[in-house]
Amino acid sequence: MVQHKANPIPETIERVPNFGTLSIYKIPDSRYWQARVFIGRIIKKSLKTENKIDAIKGAKDFYHDLINKKRNNEPLTSSPTFERVALELMKEDQDRADRGEVSSRLPQEEKKIINADILPFFRKDNIKDVNYQRINAYLEHLKKSRKKALAPATIKLHFNYLNKILKHGCKLGLIDKVPIFPKIQVVDNPRAWFEKTQWDKLLATIDNEIKEKAVVRYHPITIELNYLCWLMVSSYCRPSDIKILKNNNIAICRSRIGKYLRITTASAKTNNAPFVTGTKAVEIYGKIQKFQKSRGFGNADDFVFFPSLKNRAFALQTMQRQFKHVLEKAGLKVSVTGQSRTLYSLRHTAIMVALKERGIDYFTVAKNSRTSVGMIERFYGSHLENEMNVEKFQLPRKSKSKKSDSNNGSSDTCQ
Repeated sequence: MVQHKANPIPETIERVPNFGTLSIYKIPDSRYWQARVFIGRIIKKSLKTENKIDAIKGAKDFYHDLINKKRNNEPLTSSPTFERVALELMKEDQDRADRGEVSSRLPQEEKKIINADILPFFRKDNIKDVNYQRINAYLEHLKKSRKKALAPATIKLHFNYLNKILKHGCKLGLIDKVPIFPKIQVVDNPRAWFEKTQWDKLLATIDNEIKEKAVVRYHPITIELNYLCWLMVSSYCRPSDIKILKNNNIAICRSRIGKYLRITTASAKTNNAPFVTGTKAVEIYGKIQKFQKSRGFGNADDFVFFPSLKNRAFALQTMQRQFKHVLEKAGLKVSVTGQSRTLYSLRHTAIMVALKERGIDYFTVAKNSRTSVGMIERFYGSHLENEMNVEKFQLPRKSKSKKSDSNNGSSDTCQ
């Protein structure tokens, strides 16, 4: 069998004493001695000498240099490959998630796209060679590699991760600036939600399916689905919040005007971001607790919905399937604009009710729903009509007066 020109010649391999896995060796393709060592991965270097004594000294210097770089959290190699930068970015984000600085979902979602699409295309590229033309080639690759065309929003998501990798290369000093990206036109569609008549029809259909003892994938529809819908529209919860929501994530608080819930979910889209509800949610949660106890649950560490299903991904699928079943029975699966409604539409309804019926400002809604004002304007503002605020435009200008002291007094209490 012919030996590969870069593989060590077995009889030349020699371990350097007292230096861990460090060894020197020769290869058929070079007259110089080589060094290699395992520090998280195998790292090699040509020692640029034919003298064995000089090679051992050079190998020791090579080893000390690597140890110092590792101690100072510096890159162990200077090869500015795209793959190296991408891997270092993902490791950094995973470390941040482990420390609780960002959501645990961030590195998970990041890895899916980077490992599945971005790295296979750019793996062998020098990061300095990733320019506008190369990025445009990746765009064409995405279009050709899919049987179904990717939505502009999905392509933009790929570009966001690619841009993040290139910015990380800038931070490492491997490139001077991030190249220009091809423009992707994204059309923002307003979110599908439930207006009052649709909401009433949804609840009526749930009640009817309970009476009919409807079963979806071996799980009967119960009053629990009604409570799930009410809590979501009363709290701005995402489905990802509901999936992992436990009783110990919920605190019942009291202000001067009534009770409310303070909810904190550590693994949601925004990490450790508490949000509050209206008074209706307190009433609903009381009913949920009674329902839990009737099923032998209700402890602090029990999940709020479908607590018997320990696999929470499956629990969420069960909620989604039951909700889809009810939507189809009610004829509400698709909105008048052609958008499919999902469990997420309950959160959209909560936001729209706050904006349209209660007149809460964009910033307050964005803050409590853990999103940005820009997202509220893009995806919900298109539902709003100028007439909804006509009375505000007609109000006389308020005269200047002393600030009210109504905010003075005791702070809210929670239990």
